[in-house]
Amino acid sequence: MKFSFTLLLLLSMQLVFGQSMTYESRILDVSGIPIPGATVTELGTSNVAISDQDGRFRISSSKQNLTLRISFIGFETQDVVINDGVLKKEIKLLESTESLEEFVVTALGVERQRQSLSSAVTTIGARELSDVPQTNLINSLSGQVAGVQITNGSSGVGSSSRIIIRGENSISGNNQALIVIDGVPIINEQITSDLFNDGANIQEVDFGNGAAEINPDDIESITILKGPGSAALYGARAANGVVLITTKKGRKKQGIGVTTSSLLTFDGLLTLPDYQNEYGGGSNGQYSFQNGIGAGVNDGGISSYGPRLNQGLLIAQFDSPSVDINGNPVRAGDVISRRRPDGTFTAITPTPWIARPDNVRDFFRTGVTSQNNIAVTSGNEKGGARIAYSNLRNEGILPNTDLKRDGLALSINQALTEKFRVDLFTNFINSRSDNRPNLGYGYENVMYGFNWTGRNFDISSLRDYWQAGQVGIQHFDFNYLWLTNPYLTLFENTNSFVKNRVLGNLALTYDFTNKLSLRVRTGIDNSSDSRAFRRAFSTNRRVFGGYREDDVRLFEMNSDILLTYSDQFNSDWLYSVSAGANRLDQNINYSYTEANQLALPGIYTIENSRVPLRGSSQIFDKRINSVYAFGNFSYRSVLFIDLTLRNDWSSTLPAENNSFAYYSGGLSYVLSKGLPLPKSISNATVRFNVASVGNDTNPYQLNNTFQFNQNYGSFTRVTNGTVLNNPNLKPERLNSLEAGMAFGLWRDRIQTDIAVFQNTSINQIIGRPISTASGFSNIIENGGEVRTRGLEASVQALMFERGAFSWSLEANFTTYRSVVTELPEGVDQYVTGEASVFRGAGGSNSVFYIARKNGRIGDMYGSGFQEFEGQTIFGSNGLPIQDGRLRLLGNYNPDFFVGLTNQFRYKKLQLGFVFDWRQGGTIVSRTKALGSTSGVLKETLEGRETGVVGQGVMNVGTPENPQYVPNTTVVPASSFYNNFFDRGNEASALYDASYLKLRQLSLYYDLPQQWVNSIGFNYIKVGFVGSNLLLFTENPHFDPELNAMQGRNLTYGVEDMSYPSTRSFGFSIKTEF
Repeated sequence: MKFSFTLLLLLSMQLVFGQSMTYESRILDVSGIPIPGATVTELGTSNVAISDQDGRFRISSSKQNLTLRISFIGFETQDVVINDGVLKKEIKLLESTESLEEFVVTALGVERQRQSLSSAVTTIGARELSDVPQTNLINSLSGQVAGVQITNGSSGVGSSSRIIIRGENSISGNNQALIVIDGVPIINEQITSDLFNDGANIQEVDFGNGAAEINPDDIESITILKGPGSAALYGARAANGVVLITTKKGRKKQGIGVTTSSLLTFDGLLTLPDYQNEYGGGSNGQYSFQNGIGAGVNDGGISSYGPRLNQGLLIAQFDSPSVDINGNPVRAGDVISRRRPDGTFTAITPTPWIARPDNVRDFFRTGVTSQNNIAVTSGNEKGGARIAYSNLRNEGILPNTDLKRDGLALSINQALTEKFRVDLFTNFINSRSDNRPNLGYGYENVMYGFNWTGRNFDISSLRDYWQAGQVGIQHFDFNYLWLTNPYLTLFENTNSFVKNRVLGNLALTYDFTNKLSLRVRTGIDNSSDSRAFRRAFSTNRRVFGGYREDDVRLFEMNSDILLTYSDQFNSDWLYSVSAGANRLDQNINYSYTEANQLALPGIYTIENSRVPLRGSSQIFDKRINSVYAFGNFSYRSVLFIDLTLRNDWSSTLPAENNSFAYYSGGLSYVLSKGLPLPKSISNATVRFNVASVGNDTNPYQLNNTFQFNQNYGSFTRVTNGTVLNNPNLKPERLNSLEAGMAFGLWRDRIQTDIAVFQNTSINQIIGRPISTASGFSNIIENGGEVRTRGLEASVQALMFERGAFSWSLEANFTTYRSVVTELPEGVDQYVTGEASVFRGAGGSNSVFYIARKNGRIGDMYGSGFQEFEGQTIFGSNGLPIQDGRLRLLGNYNPDFFVGLTNQFRYKKLQLGFVFDWRQGGTIVSRTKALGSTSGVLKETLEGRETGVVGQGVMNVGTPENPQYVPNTTVVPASSFYNNFFDRGNEASALYDASYLKLRQLSLYYDLPQQWVNSIGFNYIKVGFVGSNLLLFTENPHFDPELNAMQGRNLTYGVEDMSYPSTRSFGFSIKTEF
């Protein structure tokens, strides 16, 4: 019996110890940040696990006593001993004092050791991108990277963003950085067109640029190659720096993993003009509505200098009760039904003349944005795969505006044999909207209308936007001369689009030996964008409405081949050399067809045109063939030398000048290895880089061709254009110098990187004005030089750590200045651009961007008043005197900008926030000018009852012998503000563009692991997130970060009736199972 019992006990113990046990833990860095992708190996076996994006891993073993080896690039390898089946819940890795272990992705997708780089490179990881997910990937970089400046449009979700790295180097060319995904460039341009080309009716629509469509949840990291030295291998398009996007891949681990993330945010108004609420619509203190075109008392005007509000007055207004000619109840604004055959109108019952302080605020709604992502990964020892679906749904703050986006991404990386590897990434994106809002100065932008809307008008009364009995024919409004009902604008005059885009790349790599490899890669970016623009009957200046269809097709293919050989000369010298070739083919195909007037209301088709159709088609083709070579040399891992050489042949330049070479050379020296340094310095590196890169131009700048124009009767007309092209153009050339230093203190608890740089751009391709007697107004030619000098610095610090609490900080600082050092011979200035009230109007209605010798890129010029010793000169009538010349208004570039990121962690709780500070720069505000002219802004209250005396001087002498004394002439407030803030006087509407923003805020909590595992998940993280929660600026009316848009470009330094910026807050949940 005892023997049997003993035998049974032994068998039971054998069964127990023979069972596999699962060990779980979480891998963190010293500040408590999860480390995804760390390798966990059971020593003495082939048993391997990989940590997930939250740092967690699971590994199974039949042993209770074993050792796990934890390793990850940039951290010291750690062996963790398990005794009696007990594994600690958290494993913290120390950052390697050998910082050379940290690798970053560089040009052409080549991984390099960070300390070996001779120019500045910054990497943003998946965590920084996902803590507060942005609908536009580029906006995730705001405040996070030294040397990088992000600016935005004002259309809300889906707006374009512009990324400038280390300032602007080209007087008239494209200064944006190149966007590259997994080593292959993509198209980041926005192709737009003037709507209904009728002078003042031209209003832009921001459909977003290419980078805005990339789903941040599919991104593993973003690397910024800041200088031409690090970007030279990408050729002409990379003269302004490169944004390298690395997508997420499948992991080399067994089994299937599923991750999900959901974000729901709510958008409210962050800014709104500071309106006055003491005086209503009208002029000279009087107003009474009759028909909105002048039959009443001042009801044809749209100023706000009418009777005082809240004084118990009863006044006829557009929404006051009335009757039609048959005695049926209608609104006063239903003027067609109120008009008698003799031209008189039925009577109106006056209503209280009271302030509507929230009439504009209440027009907007709470915007709602949802983002959902699900990704499935699988893998084995030879590779992995990832497939992900994402969707975005947005309802904008403006009624009836939206954006929808769906994406499907597939990534496969697989070793087919020991020598042959395949990497595939493809992404299908469908974006669409039923309506994108119009921008700019004019009636199609509702903010323009609100600047003319009296503070007594109840805007909600306009929701029923058709006049009684006139549905589809005549809209309902308080003024029929100048404005369009804002609800009609947003619900009937829509700008819709449907865009399908496919981008991706396929790379095949073959390792001939462990020293020699060959990679062949092809990538495409192909999109088709269909747009439709509707304009209803009775739209202001468009009585018969209109309809237009645009078709925009973009295609780009990049194919390259790269042969790489790595070896060593001896035990001290290592090297890697590569040679390759690239072909870029780019095609832009744009066409439109327009029915400028509709035959029947409400039928929006091209066929429903009452006038001959208008249309145009443009095709732009470009090809660049390239060869390149580069080498990296290392001496004892202390001294590193980089050399690159590339030559491009561009189809946009003449045959004799279409070949241009680039080169860069640099060195990096690791002081902490080569010299004895104090123990407090854990690593230190100095670097230097010199580079020279070229830049071509747009297609078809060489020879003049005839352009079709509107027919003259039955005859076809062609014109020669206004620009004289140049068959002898040369490529622009950008020469750069950079020096920098990076060092870490106290085992890298503090890490700092400092860089100084100089970029000199010569052979600028510009359009120089010439005599119109030549038949042209400008000629394309080379000339001019721009020099940009700057300083950037960044610091990362583990500020405090004790127990389960840690605080880490990142800060960056940037300042630069771009100066025009030369212009073509005989040219004293060059107008690089224009931001006019009415596109093409020019003259005093414009802000001009002018390059003058020793001036700065970004200098803005406009009209102003005559001055004496800095004081405005007023005439005898008490009104300011315009001086009829252009003056320097300011420069739109900041003096410097700073980003500050904080991360706090306590056990399972994580708090992070980002501040973004811009100091300096000037912005011209059309909201300020127009709102002051109309009288709706608060600052126009001064002098309403007593009149205004302008601050300045007046001439009591003669023009030949002036004698200036203080101005004492009193002028009625409406006359003074109408003249002083007239749109022809840009100098009166200037603001300092400085601001400080709480850019991002996130608070996350990891749910208890035991409970999470009990319901079948690996982890669940929930959080609160916010964007643009606080804004500090001297400007009371708008967000100085938002910029106007004209044509396809954001217009910097000019605010043109911008929509309110928004603060967003919401909730996030992330899971893995």
